[in-house]
Amino acid sequence: MDSITQFVLGAALGELVAGKKIGSKAILWGGVAGTIPDLDILFNPFFTELQKLSVHRGISHSLVFAFGVAPLMAWLMRKLYWKKPEITFRIWLDIFFIGIFTHPLLDAFTLYGTQLFLPFSDYRVALNSIAIVDPGYTLPLLLGITGAMVVRRKNRILSYKINIVGFILAHIYFLFTIGNKFYVNQKFEAALAKQHLLPNGYLSNPVIFSNLLWCAVAKDDSICYIGYYSILQDKPTIQFDAFKRNEHLLTKIKDREGVAKLRWFSKDYFVVEEKNDSLAFYDVRFGKSNFTPNLDNEKTFLFYFKIIDKDSQPVQIQQYISRKDMNFSEFMAQLKHRILYVD
Repeated sequence: MDSITQFVLGAALGELVAGKKIGSKAILWGGVAGTIPDLDILFNPFFTELQKLSVHRGISHSLVFAFGVAPLMAWLMRKLYWKKPEITFRIWLDIFFIGIFTHPLLDAFTLYGTQLFLPFSDYRVALNSIAIVDPGYTLPLLLGITGAMVVRRKNRILSYKINIVGFILAHIYFLFTIGNKFYVNQKFEAALAKQHLLPNGYLSNPVIFSNLLWCAVAKDDSICYIGYYSILQDKPTIQFDAFKRNEHLLTKIKDREGVAKLRWFSKDYFVVEEKNDSLAFYDVRFGKSNFTPNLDNEKTFLFYFKIIDKDSQPVQIQQYISRKDMNFSEFMAQLKHRILYVD
Protein backbone atom coordinates (compact mmCIF):
# COMPACT_ATOMS: atom_id res chain seq x y z
CA MET A 1 0.00 0.00 0.00
CA ASP A 2 1.03 3.66 0.03
CA SER A 3 3.92 4.75 2.24
CA ILE A 4 1.71 6.71 4.65
CA THR A 5 -0.35 3.60 5.40
CA GLN A 6 2.76 1.49 5.87
CA PHE A 7 4.20 4.10 8.25
CA VAL A 8 1.07 4.32 10.42
CA LEU A 9 0.71 0.52 10.49
CA GLY A 10 4.30 0.18 11.64
CA ALA A 11 3.76 2.97 14.18
CA ALA A 12 0.62 1.32 15.56
CA LEU A 13 2.40 -2.03 15.84
CA GLY A 14 5.40 -0.38 17.49
CA GLU A 15 3.09 1.14 20.10
CA LEU A 16 1.42 -2.22 20.66
CA VAL A 17 4.63 -4.17 21.25
CA ALA A 18 6.74 -1.55 23.03
CA GLY A 19 4.72 1.60 23.79
CA LYS A 20 4.39 0.81 27.49
CA LYS A 21 8.15 0.27 27.76
CA ILE A 22 9.72 3.09 25.75
CA GLY A 23 6.92 5.60 25.10
CA SER A 24 6.67 7.63 21.89
CA LYS A 25 9.92 6.19 20.51
CA ALA A 26 7.95 3.02 19.77
CA ILE A 27 5.59 4.96 17.49
CA LEU A 28 8.38 6.81 15.69
CA TRP A 29 10.67 3.84 15.09
CA GLY A 30 7.78 1.50 14.42
CA GLY A 31 6.77 3.82 11.60
CA VAL A 32 10.33 3.84 10.28
CA ALA A 33 10.40 0.03 10.39
CA GLY A 34 7.15 -0.08 8.43
CA THR A 35 8.63 1.96 5.57
CA ILE A 36 12.03 0.23 5.26
CA PRO A 37 10.94 -2.28 2.55
CA ASP A 38 9.86 0.58 0.27
CA LEU A 39 13.40 1.98 0.25
CA ASP A 40 14.01 -0.35 -2.69
CA ILE A 41 12.94 2.57 -4.90
CA LEU A 42 16.25 4.27 -4.08
CA PHE A 43 17.98 1.73 -6.34
CA ASN A 44 15.79 2.49 -9.37
CA PRO A 45 18.42 4.71 -11.08
CA PHE A 46 20.72 1.69 -11.33
CA PHE A 47 18.26 -0.50 -13.24
CA THR A 48 16.58 -0.53 -16.64
CA GLU A 49 12.82 -0.15 -16.94
CA LEU A 50 12.54 -3.89 -17.46
CA GLN A 51 14.66 -4.71 -14.42
CA LYS A 52 12.65 -2.35 -12.22
CA LEU A 53 9.59 -4.56 -12.67
CA SER A 54 11.13 -7.24 -10.47
CA VAL A 55 13.25 -4.99 -8.23
CA HIS A 56 10.34 -3.06 -6.72
CA ARG A 57 8.50 -5.26 -4.23
CA GLY A 58 11.30 -7.74 -4.74
CA ILE A 59 13.72 -9.03 -2.12
CA SER A 60 12.95 -6.17 0.29
CA HIS A 61 9.32 -7.34 0.29
CA SER A 62 10.10 -11.00 0.88
CA LEU A 63 9.34 -12.70 4.17
CA VAL A 64 13.01 -13.58 4.75
CA PHE A 65 14.04 -9.90 4.54
CA ALA A 66 12.79 -9.16 8.05
CA PHE A 67 14.87 -12.00 9.50
CA GLY A 68 18.06 -10.45 8.12
CA VAL A 69 17.42 -6.72 8.49
CA ALA A 70 15.54 -6.55 11.80
CA PRO A 71 18.46 -7.88 13.92
CA LEU A 72 20.82 -5.45 12.17
CA MET A 73 18.51 -2.49 12.84
CA ALA A 74 18.04 -3.62 16.45
CA TRP A 75 21.81 -3.71 16.92
CA LEU A 76 22.19 -0.22 15.40
CA MET A 77 19.41 1.19 17.58
CA ARG A 78 20.95 -0.37 20.68
CA LYS A 79 24.18 1.43 19.80
CA LEU A 80 22.32 4.70 19.16
CA TYR A 81 20.50 4.57 22.50
CA TRP A 82 23.45 3.20 24.48
CA LYS A 83 22.73 5.64 27.31
CA LYS A 84 19.34 3.95 27.85
CA PRO A 85 20.16 0.38 28.90
CA GLU A 86 16.49 -0.22 29.75
CA ILE A 87 15.72 -0.21 26.01
CA THR A 88 17.10 -3.65 25.29
CA PHE A 89 18.11 -5.31 22.05
CA ARG A 90 14.99 -7.48 22.31
CA ILE A 91 12.69 -4.44 22.41
CA TRP A 92 14.29 -3.01 19.27
CA LEU A 93 14.14 -6.41 17.58
CA ASP A 94 10.41 -6.69 18.30
CA ILE A 95 9.72 -3.23 16.87
CA PHE A 96 11.73 -3.69 13.66
CA PHE A 97 10.83 -7.30 12.98
CA ILE A 98 7.06 -6.82 13.23
CA GLY A 99 7.18 -3.52 11.29
CA ILE A 100 9.24 -4.96 8.42
CA PHE A 101 7.52 -8.36 8.35
CA THR A 102 3.95 -7.01 8.15
CA HIS A 103 4.77 -4.55 5.34
CA PRO A 104 4.88 -7.16 2.53
CA LEU A 105 1.98 -9.07 4.06
CA LEU A 106 -0.23 -5.99 3.72
CA ASP A 107 1.05 -5.31 0.19
CA ALA A 108 0.15 -8.88 -0.77
CA PHE A 109 -3.54 -7.98 -0.42
CA THR A 110 -3.23 -5.27 -3.11
CA LEU A 111 -3.16 -5.62 -6.89
CA TYR A 112 0.46 -4.80 -7.72
CA GLY A 113 1.85 -8.06 -6.42
CA THR A 114 4.55 -8.87 -3.89
CA GLN A 115 7.33 -11.42 -4.24
CA LEU A 116 6.88 -12.85 -0.75
CA PHE A 117 8.89 -16.01 -1.33
CA LEU A 118 12.13 -14.64 -2.76
CA PRO A 119 14.84 -15.86 -3.11
CA PHE A 120 13.16 -19.26 -3.46
CA SER A 121 10.41 -18.22 -5.90
CA ASP A 122 9.57 -15.06 -7.87
CA TYR A 123 5.82 -15.77 -7.68
CA ARG A 124 3.99 -12.49 -7.04
CA VAL A 125 1.25 -12.78 -4.44
CA ALA A 126 -1.61 -10.40 -5.24
CA LEU A 127 -4.86 -11.14 -3.40
CA ASN A 128 -6.54 -7.93 -4.66
CA SER A 129 -8.90 -7.29 -1.76
CA ILE A 130 -7.87 -3.74 -0.82
CA ALA A 131 -6.88 -0.73 -2.92
CA ILE A 132 -3.31 0.58 -2.84
CA VAL A 133 -4.73 3.76 -1.27
CA ASP A 134 -7.75 3.23 1.00
CA PRO A 135 -8.58 5.78 3.74
CA GLY A 136 -11.01 3.27 5.28
CA TYR A 137 -7.99 1.31 6.49
CA THR A 138 -5.49 4.13 6.99
CA LEU A 139 -7.57 6.66 8.96
CA PRO A 140 -8.38 4.45 11.99
CA LEU A 141 -4.68 3.63 12.35
CA LEU A 142 -3.72 7.29 11.98
CA LEU A 143 -6.33 8.47 14.49
CA GLY A 144 -5.27 5.74 16.90
CA ILE A 145 -1.59 6.67 16.98
CA THR A 146 -2.40 10.41 16.97
CA GLY A 147 -4.70 10.00 19.95
CA ALA A 148 -2.10 7.86 21.70
CA MET A 149 0.54 10.56 21.27
CA VAL A 150 -1.77 13.33 22.51
CA VAL A 151 -2.74 11.65 25.79
CA ARG A 152 0.50 9.78 26.49
CA ARG A 153 1.96 12.25 29.00
CA LYS A 154 -1.21 12.30 31.09
CA ASN A 155 -2.25 8.67 30.88
CA ARG A 156 -0.04 6.02 29.31
CA ILE A 157 -2.65 3.26 29.81
CA LEU A 158 -5.32 5.31 28.01
CA SER A 159 -2.81 6.05 25.26
CA TYR A 160 -2.25 2.34 24.75
CA LYS A 161 -6.00 1.64 24.65
CA ILE A 162 -6.66 4.39 22.08
CA ASN A 163 -4.09 2.87 19.76
CA ILE A 164 -5.64 -0.58 20.20
CA VAL A 165 -9.09 0.76 19.29
CA GLY A 166 -7.74 2.33 16.09
CA PHE A 167 -5.87 -0.86 15.23
CA ILE A 168 -8.95 -3.05 15.78
CA LEU A 169 -11.23 -0.77 13.73
CA ALA A 170 -8.76 -0.74 10.85
CA HIS A 171 -8.60 -4.51 10.78
CA ILE A 172 -12.34 -4.97 11.07
CA TYR A 173 -12.48 -2.94 7.87
CA PHE A 174 -9.63 -5.05 6.45
CA LEU A 175 -11.64 -8.23 7.07
CA PHE A 176 -14.65 -6.57 5.44
CA THR A 177 -12.62 -6.01 2.25
CA ILE A 178 -11.83 -9.73 2.07
CA GLY A 179 -15.48 -10.72 2.52
CA ASN A 180 -16.55 -8.03 0.08
CA LYS A 181 -14.27 -9.52 -2.58
CA PHE A 182 -16.06 -12.88 -2.36
CA TYR A 183 -19.42 -11.09 -2.70
CA VAL A 184 -18.31 -9.00 -5.69
CA ASN A 185 -16.74 -12.00 -7.43
CA GLN A 186 -20.12 -13.72 -7.39
CA LYS A 187 -21.63 -10.69 -9.16
CA PHE A 188 -18.91 -10.65 -11.82
CA GLU A 189 -19.05 -14.39 -12.41
CA ALA A 190 -22.83 -14.29 -12.80
CA ALA A 191 -22.57 -11.39 -15.26
CA LEU A 192 -19.92 -13.17 -17.35
CA ALA A 193 -22.05 -16.30 -17.49
CA LYS A 194 -25.20 -14.37 -18.38
CA GLN A 195 -23.43 -12.69 -21.30
CA HIS A 196 -22.01 -16.04 -22.46
CA LEU A 197 -18.43 -14.89 -21.93
CA LEU A 198 -16.14 -17.80 -21.16
CA PRO A 199 -12.77 -16.36 -20.13
CA ASN A 200 -9.80 -18.55 -19.36
CA GLY A 201 -8.94 -16.25 -16.49
CA TYR A 202 -10.23 -13.24 -14.59
CA LEU A 203 -9.37 -11.10 -11.60
CA SER A 204 -11.16 -8.44 -9.58
CA ASN A 205 -9.80 -5.53 -7.59
CA PRO A 206 -11.22 -2.47 -5.82
CA VAL A 207 -10.84 0.89 -7.51
CA ILE A 208 -8.53 3.31 -5.69
CA PHE A 209 -9.69 5.21 -2.54
CA SER A 210 -12.40 2.80 -1.34
CA ASN A 211 -13.79 -0.73 -1.35
CA LEU A 212 -17.11 0.34 -2.89
CA LEU A 213 -16.35 0.21 -6.61
CA TRP A 214 -14.73 -2.87 -8.11
CA CYS A 215 -13.17 -3.62 -11.46
CA ALA A 216 -13.07 -7.05 -13.10
CA VAL A 217 -10.65 -7.92 -15.88
CA ALA A 218 -11.35 -11.14 -17.77
CA LYS A 219 -9.42 -12.55 -20.72
CA ASP A 220 -9.53 -15.25 -23.32
CA ASP A 221 -7.03 -15.95 -26.08
CA SER A 222 -7.90 -12.84 -28.08
CA ILE A 223 -9.90 -10.37 -25.94
CA CYS A 224 -9.65 -8.64 -22.56
CA TYR A 225 -12.97 -7.65 -20.97
CA ILE A 226 -13.21 -4.90 -18.35
CA GLY A 227 -16.31 -4.25 -16.26
CA TYR A 228 -17.23 -2.36 -13.07
CA TYR A 229 -19.60 -3.01 -10.19
CA SER A 230 -20.51 -0.78 -7.24
CA ILE A 231 -21.81 -2.43 -4.06
CA LEU A 232 -24.06 0.61 -3.53
CA GLN A 233 -26.14 -0.19 -6.58
CA ASP A 234 -27.74 -3.28 -7.96
CA LYS A 235 -27.36 -2.98 -11.70
CA PRO A 236 -29.29 -5.66 -13.61
CA THR A 237 -26.26 -6.13 -15.86
CA ILE A 238 -22.56 -5.35 -15.73
CA GLN A 239 -21.24 -3.94 -18.97
CA PHE A 240 -17.92 -5.36 -20.15
CA ASP A 241 -15.85 -3.35 -22.60
CA ALA A 242 -13.79 -5.50 -24.98
CA PHE A 243 -10.17 -4.81 -25.97
CA LYS A 244 -8.19 -6.89 -28.47
CA ARG A 245 -5.12 -8.39 -26.87
CA ASN A 246 -3.14 -8.57 -30.15
CA GLU A 247 -0.83 -11.16 -28.65
CA HIS A 248 0.55 -11.97 -32.10
CA LEU A 249 2.38 -8.63 -32.13
CA LEU A 250 4.70 -9.90 -29.41
CA THR A 251 6.07 -12.51 -31.82
CA LYS A 252 7.85 -9.66 -33.63
CA ILE A 253 10.09 -9.14 -30.62
CA LYS A 254 13.29 -11.14 -30.77
CA ASP A 255 14.08 -10.73 -27.08
CA ARG A 256 12.03 -13.57 -25.63
CA GLU A 257 13.31 -12.89 -22.10
CA GLY A 258 12.03 -9.32 -22.27
CA VAL A 259 8.61 -10.49 -23.46
CA ALA A 260 8.47 -13.06 -20.69
CA LYS A 261 9.24 -10.38 -18.10
CA LEU A 262 6.40 -8.15 -19.31
CA ARG A 263 3.98 -11.05 -19.33
CA TRP A 264 5.12 -12.10 -15.86
CA PHE A 265 4.60 -8.58 -14.52
CA SER A 266 1.11 -8.19 -16.05
CA LYS A 267 0.16 -11.80 -15.21
CA ASP A 268 -0.84 -12.05 -18.89
CA TYR A 269 -3.54 -9.38 -18.55
CA PHE A 270 -2.33 -7.13 -21.34
CA VAL A 271 -3.27 -5.37 -24.57
CA VAL A 272 -0.68 -4.67 -27.27
CA GLU A 273 -0.91 -2.26 -30.18
CA GLU A 274 1.41 -0.83 -32.79
CA LYS A 275 2.31 2.83 -32.43
CA ASN A 276 4.34 4.02 -35.40
CA ASP A 277 7.55 1.94 -35.36
CA SER A 278 7.13 0.72 -31.79
CA LEU A 279 4.74 -1.36 -29.68
CA ALA A 280 2.66 -0.21 -26.71
CA PHE A 281 2.17 -2.83 -24.00
CA TYR A 282 -0.77 -1.95 -21.71
CA ASP A 283 -1.06 -3.67 -18.34
CA VAL A 284 -4.87 -3.76 -18.02
CA ARG A 285 -5.08 -5.25 -14.51
CA PHE A 286 -5.58 -1.75 -13.11
CA GLY A 287 -8.68 -1.17 -15.20
CA LYS A 288 -9.40 2.10 -16.95
CA SER A 289 -8.15 5.51 -15.89
CA ASN A 290 -11.61 7.01 -16.34
CA PHE A 291 -15.14 5.87 -17.03
CA THR A 292 -15.66 7.62 -20.37
CA PRO A 293 -16.32 5.06 -23.12
CA ASN A 294 -14.91 4.92 -26.63
CA LEU A 295 -11.46 6.34 -25.94
CA ASP A 296 -8.33 5.01 -27.61
CA ASN A 297 -6.09 2.76 -25.55
CA GLU A 298 -3.60 5.45 -24.62
CA LYS A 299 -6.38 7.53 -23.07
CA THR A 300 -8.15 4.54 -21.60
CA PHE A 301 -5.30 3.06 -19.56
CA LEU A 302 -3.21 4.91 -17.02
CA PHE A 303 0.25 3.83 -18.13
CA TYR A 304 1.96 1.60 -20.65
CA PHE A 305 5.34 0.24 -21.66
CA LYS A 306 6.70 1.40 -24.97
CA ILE A 307 8.86 -1.13 -26.74
CA ILE A 308 11.03 1.11 -28.87
CA ASP A 309 13.26 -1.30 -30.79
CA LYS A 310 11.60 -4.64 -31.43
CA ASP A 311 14.75 -6.08 -32.99
CA SER A 312 17.16 -5.24 -30.18
CA GLN A 313 18.21 -7.71 -27.53
CA PRO A 314 17.53 -6.88 -24.79
CA VAL A 315 14.50 -4.85 -25.86
CA GLN A 316 14.47 -1.11 -25.20
CA ILE A 317 11.53 -0.31 -22.94
CA GLN A 318 10.27 2.97 -21.53
CA GLN A 319 7.35 3.37 -19.15
CA TYR A 320 4.86 6.16 -19.91
CA ILE A 321 2.09 7.79 -17.96
CA SER A 322 -0.47 7.96 -20.71
CA ARG A 323 -2.95 10.19 -18.90
CA LYS A 324 -0.73 13.11 -17.94
CA ASP A 325 -3.60 15.44 -18.74
CA MET A 326 -5.97 13.61 -16.38
CA ASN A 327 -7.69 16.09 -14.07
CA PHE A 328 -7.82 14.72 -10.53
CA SER A 329 -10.99 16.55 -9.54
CA GLU A 330 -12.69 15.39 -12.74
CA PHE A 331 -11.64 11.81 -12.03
CA MET A 332 -13.00 12.03 -8.47
CA ALA A 333 -16.30 13.38 -9.78
CA GLN A 334 -16.52 10.49 -12.25
CA LEU A 335 -15.61 8.04 -9.49
CA LYS A 336 -18.32 9.37 -7.18
CA HIS A 337 -20.90 9.23 -9.97
CA ARG A 338 -19.91 5.69 -10.92
CA ILE A 339 -20.17 4.49 -7.31
CA LEU A 340 -23.57 6.05 -6.63
CA TYR A 341 -25.47 5.94 -9.89
CA VAL A 342 -26.30 3.50 -12.64
CA ASP A 343 -25.13 4.66 -16.07
